[in-house]
Amino acid sequence: MDTICNIERRKPKAPELILDLLMANGAPLSSFALCRAGVIMDINEATVRVALNRLCEQGKIGQPARGVYAISVAPRPLFRDVDTWRSKERSMTAWNGDWVAVHDTLVQRSDKTAWRRHCLALALRGFAEFEPGLQLRPDNLEGGIAALRARLAELGLSPQATLFRLTGLDEARQARVKGLWKVDALHRQYTAMAAALDAHAEVLGQEDTTGALRESLLLGREAIGLLVRDPLLPPELMAPQARQTLMAAAIRYQDEARRHWRNWISGIDLPR
Repeated sequence: MDTICNIERRKPKAPELILDLLMANGAPLSSFALCRAGVIMDINEATVRVALNRLCEQGKIGQPARGVYAISVAPRPLFRDVDTWRSKERSMTAWNGDWVAVHDTLVQRSDKTAWRRHCLALALRGFAEFEPGLQLRPDNLEGGIAALRARLAELGLSPQATLFRLTGLDEARQARVKGLWKVDALHRQYTAMAAALDAHAEVLGQEDTTGALRESLLLGREAIGLLVRDPLLPPELMAPQARQTLMAAAIRYQDEARRHWRNWISGIDLPR
C-alpha cells in the first residue's frame, strides 16, 4: 500500500495496469511499453505478458498489429462507466422526491461471481440498502426507470431482481431513506482527494521521473474510482460542491499525468 499526499493507494494488478494505461492513452500501446510501465509499478515483464494474453482471450483487449495492444473495439459496460467519468454528472436530472427500488431477495447468492456482479452494478448506480433485500436510490438519473433498468442489466444486475419506482413513503421512512448515504464522509473524502491531487500536480510538474509517473497513476486511479462510484445524489441530499471540486481537480490532474506518461512512452526506444 502506497501513501501519497496522505492518501493510501493500492498498487494495481497487471491486468488493471494494462487496462488503465490503454484507456488513459486513448491509443494502442506496444507490449514493450506496457512491460516497461510494469517495471515502474513493480510488476515483472513475465507477469505483464501473461496478463496481456489473458485479456486478449477474455476479449477485453485486441491486437491491431503484432506486439501492439488496444482496448477492444466493443468495450464492456464497465469500461464505459470508467471511461466516461468526466461527463457522469451530466446524467443527473431534477429530483421530484421519488425513489428507484431494487428488490433482490430472490437473487441466488450461491453463484459468487454473479452475486458480485449484481452488487457491483448496484454500487455503481448509487444504490443503498434500506431494508434486507431492498435497495434504493433517488429517481434523478437521465432516462428514468427504463434507461436505468437497461444499464443495470448491462452491468450485471441479476434477472431475478425486480426494479420499480417507489413513492408515497411516510415521513419517518422518507427521513430514513435520506440518511442512507454517508454524505459527510463522502464530503471529507472528496475534499481530501481534491487537495491531494492539486498538491501532487505541483510535484508532477517539477519531477519528470519514473517515481512521479508511478505516483500519478496510483493517485489518479483512486480519484477516478471515487468519481465512478459517486452516487449522484441530488442537491436535496448532498451539496454538489465537493463532488464538483474533485471532478475539476481530477480532470486537471489526469490531463497533466497523461502528458507526462505520453512523453515517457514516446521517449522509449523500441527494441529492433
